[in-house]
Amino acid sequence: MIKRHEPSSDAIAHASSDTGRRVNDVDYVRRDEALAMLGIKKESLYTYVSRGLIKTLPEPGKRTSLYRKSDLEKLSTRAGAKAGGAPVAQALRYGEPVVQTWICDISPAGPHYRGLLATTLAREGRSLEYAADLLWGGLPPGRDRPWPWAKDDSAATPYGLAGQDKKSDFSPIRILAMAALQLSTLETAEDTAGRGDVRMSGVRLIGTFAGVSGYFGPGRSYELGRDEEFVAQRLLRGFGLSERSDQGTLLAAMNVALVLSADNELSAPTFCARVASSAGVDVHACVASALMAQAGPMQAGGMMDLGQYLEDILTATDRPLAYSGIPCFGHPLYDRDPRAELLLGMIRDLPGDSVAKERLLWFVNAVHQQTGSYPNLFGALVILCRVLGLPATAAVYLHCVGRTAGWIAHAAEQRLSGVMLRPRARYMGPSPHPST
Repeated sequence: MIKRHEPSSDAIAHASSDTGRRVNDVDYVRRDEALAMLGIKKESLYTYVSRGLIKTLPEPGKRTSLYRKSDLEKLSTRAGAKAGGAPVAQALRYGEPVVQTWICDISPAGPHYRGLLATTLAREGRSLEYAADLLWGGLPPGRDRPWPWAKDDSAATPYGLAGQDKKSDFSPIRILAMAALQLSTLETAEDTAGRGDVRMSGVRLIGTFAGVSGYFGPGRSYELGRDEEFVAQRLLRGFGLSERSDQGTLLAAMNVALVLSADNELSAPTFCARVASSAGVDVHACVASALMAQAGPMQAGGMMDLGQYLEDILTATDRPLAYSGIPCFGHPLYDRDPRAELLLGMIRDLPGDSVAKERLLWFVNAVHQQTGSYPNLFGALVILCRVLGLPATAAVYLHCVGRTAGWIAHAAEQRLSGVMLRPRARYMGPSPHPST
């Protein structure tokens, strides 16, 4: 029987005072700070809230509200532009658009890939191959079909990089980045311009990444591809889940996780890929650049934190739970991340650790009821992997494999623009001394 504890007022107060690490800058401020940021009166602030321009959360233990900082910064950016001033730095932090793209658009219903809603593609059972070809080619493929894998499958690229003694603790992002850089070296050697066919490079890259799934499974080794096999099937084999019951449900969940991870517009790692591409490097190097940004504490690092947090929830059932400042809960672009909502709905029907699943899903509902905060896609992937008996590093890996399709699409689009991305910095130091 699972013990369920309602949070005490002391626990909630402690949680609200300790904001902890926030994934994707999901920060909230109190009313006084919100008024100061916008330079307005409280009546105007309430008008913005009523119009849906500023999202709020109830402040734990109080009758007051907290205001989403990214919304305030976006309004501040617009106000500065209307006043005739130069756009402020917040434009690069969930503010005004800074890059034109035909790849992905974000709506309250989730991201659209080339005009097609990602959650609809996931519900239809589309594969990562389908989503990738859509993102790369611009048109929906005729059908889902697996990619042909190279005979050598680039197995030598990541093999052994996990280390022979600590493969259970390896960093999947660093292995993927090293594999991408090695493929970059091979491509540059084969094509001196470093501008090989994007789709061919993408298939080779994702195929190599898919083999790394074997490091998470019982074999602790690179998982070779098979003929007529989808990426999701290869991942299940690598994870050691291909012999479990209800394979159809597991495969569907894996495809949904990959498709929903494929793109979400201009995230920080995606921007890194575009900047690298604008400087003229090949697709593999662009993906390596994105991966290193993905490794930061504001991205995949938050998934690792959530993994540890959930492990504490499952093992320490007798202490009060903190319901605020939880990593991977909340997203600046969604009130309730529809990608996570879809994936968590599938998790309820998955085979696996039923006790852990019940408690984790209960915890998600409790946090949402207490704070209004809901897991983002990162959080849903961590919960998925925990229910399947996989570590949080597997959730990081799973997201990276899916997102690689989007990184490749953005790198290719940026290359075609022929423009180098070179934002300007606003100098804030002392005025230069006049020359003498």
